[in-house]
Amino acid sequence: MDLSRRELLAASALLLARPTGALAEPGPAPTQGAAPASAPRPAQTGPILLCWNENPYGPSPAARAVISNAIPVSCRYPDEENKLLLEALAAHEQVPVDHLVTGTGSGELLRALGFLCGHNGGEIIAALPTYSELTDYAKWAGASLKLVPVDKELKHDLNAMRAAVSERTRAVYICNPNNPTGTALSREALDPFIASMPDPVTVIVDEAYMDFADLYAVASVSSLIPKKKRLVVLRTFSKIHGMAGIRMGYAISRPDVIQEVAAATMTTPNIFAVRAARASLGDQAFLTSTRRRILASRRKITAALTRLGLHYAVPQGNFVFFDTGMPLARFTELMKARNILVGRLFPPYDTWCRITIGTEPETDAFLDALHSVTSTRTT
Repeated sequence: MDLSRRELLAASALLLARPTGALAEPGPAPTQGAAPASAPRPAQTGPILLCWNENPYGPSPAARAVISNAIPVSCRYPDEENKLLLEALAAHEQVPVDHLVTGTGSGELLRALGFLCGHNGGEIIAALPTYSELTDYAKWAGASLKLVPVDKELKHDLNAMRAAVSERTRAVYICNPNNPTGTALSREALDPFIASMPDPVTVIVDEAYMDFADLYAVASVSSLIPKKKRLVVLRTFSKIHGMAGIRMGYAISRPDVIQEVAAATMTTPNIFAVRAARASLGDQAFLTSTRRRILASRRKITAALTRLGLHYAVPQGNFVFFDTGMPLARFTELMKARNILVGRLFPPYDTWCRITIGTEPETDAFLDALHSVTSTRTT
């Protein structure tokens, strides 16, 4: 997170004024209402980063304030405050506290699940392509992977994934909306799929990008958790909350599964992440503004792709996956020459690019560069 000079000075003043042993009460910081969706940004000096699916508007004003205020008490363990965060998450998700576990980003929880389900040769089924943190870690732990290609719309092929389930299958991983394709499955499609799973199989639904979905049929499956199935839903503060560098995520599941996941985690969240997450949950004005701005820029990109005749997958995240019409290595080189870094290769889609939604000026810069690159291609 980039703190402004004013915030750093305020934090330094707090350090000098408060006794080192004093505990600060975090409390909810005042929200900014209709304030801009980010603090003043420094002038662009390096390349425009549109390659990591980060939220360029950063943490909310409320989260920034509590992070600054937490500096004097960062010598304290955040165990009790993590309990308060779990209570806030329980109220937010409308589940009991024992249905939740926090992690250092949802990445830690994905790895924990990958280890639990994959060690000693456990079979895990996932889409190809999809977010690979769980499958990569599971493979390291000795898992057997079955990667099922996405369908012609670049969505998870649920029929093929269900057919791939065997007696050795321990888990099915679904990233919804999917990374890198950006496509999403409806609740109508997911509900019977989850219900059809054998009882020992854990269905892991990664909803990191759910807050950016705008199709009516796309919704969280967390309400299915009271059922008997081993369903785990993962959420993160890295995307809509703009806290990718602060690291906070959580899992929702039935209590026995939550205990298994908690036992496999290796770290505890830091006090800045815990307080920032609590504050951000309450800053709905900022979250709404951020979502509105990102979706508006996403529509601007897809409209431009349509005008240019470039195919793209229907996006439901804070990024767009599209066919550049040339080898991705060449497209990446041309964009880098224009000071823009774009997404990496996702085989077998050798000409496709995943572009993150940046700020409005960053989006405009990307579209100008895209027009220039495609004009070169067609002349």
